[in-house]
Amino acid sequence: MKPLAALAGLALAAALGHEGHARTGGNARIYVADQAAAKVTVIDPATDSVLQTVDLQALGFSAHAKPHHIAVEPDGSYWYVSLVGDNAVVKFDRDNHVLGKATMETPGLLALDPTSDRLYATRSMSAVNAPSRIGVIDRKDMSIEEVDVVVPRPHALAVTPDGKYAYVGSLGTNQIAVYDPAKDRVGVVNLPLDTTQVMVQFAVSPDGRTMAASAQFTGQLLGLSLADPAKPALTHVVRVGDWPWHICFSPDGGEVWVPNQQSNDVNVVNTRTWTVTRTVSGPGFAQPHGIAYAPNGRVFVSNHNTGKTMDKGGVMMAAGATDAPGHVVVIDATSGRVLKVIDTAPDAAGLGLGGTR
Repeated sequence: MKPLAALAGLALAAALGHEGHARTGGNARIYVADQAAAKVTVIDPATDSVLQTVDLQALGFSAHAKPHHIAVEPDGSYWYVSLVGDNAVVKFDRDNHVLGKATMETPGLLALDPTSDRLYATRSMSAVNAPSRIGVIDRKDMSIEEVDVVVPRPHALAVTPDGKYAYVGSLGTNQIAVYDPAKDRVGVVNLPLDTTQVMVQFAVSPDGRTMAASAQFTGQLLGLSLADPAKPALTHVVRVGDWPWHICFSPDGGEVWVPNQQSNDVNVVNTRTWTVTRTVSGPGFAQPHGIAYAPNGRVFVSNHNTGKTMDKGGVMMAAGATDAPGHVVVIDATSGRVLKVIDTAPDAAGLGLGGTR
């Protein structure tokens, strides 16, 4: 795949729309995919302020690029965004230059392999008839291979801390595909559940022993043991809010934070008791979607704030406003207090945090 450096160089000045905040120190950055706006908002988590807004149209992408999810290198050197509408996963450097892209039909969620140059990509929820394949991208040159994971509508995605397994959840069945990249082998685990869960996203605990899954259809958080990482085993089912979406573990693994897109709140689940211990709501919550737990003890939650309603499984969207700003709600993880609401370009969807080490 050829780099897009020439294109990026021509358009860079137009792409970086400063929002009135000077660049601050520190390496950490939060990148927010502003889906309807074809933009990405860059936030400094040290100051809870917007650093820049990257205009994808100014970089040669379409008005309907639909940036959806973002992954960031731990050292902050590069970040990657899935463009559902432009059928591409794009690589940027820290200065927001385009370095390359991988072409893939309706890419959805992204996850880095922390032990190699692999970047995994699943399919968008809007792709009803998408191939039962995921993209495995080489982050050095953005070359891509597609791996058949068997399960229909592959969407939820997580990688173990040791990089030995990637987990892919189906939107259409209660199945998890387990990909072993060393052996290039896929196994399928059938969860013992009667109702179709519509698994939106996975998260693996920092110690690699547990995985959590958000289930849109049932409003549940699923807890799975990774004692045998090749065969995730269902151990807990916790009732949370309406339409749980992207999820994350706390750095110590003691909690799972669960934004709920329809009940407009965030549940905190204790992983020792597998019970909801706190519900956070208040200003700025309007269709929460993405989440990141920063090292400074702040939790960042992106919110669409579009007034749209999505069918279960992400198939259709009803009419609604798309010109209202997206929101990122900043929460103090200890107290659960909302500290700030940051406005982004319209329709804040997935977000990614990097530069933390």
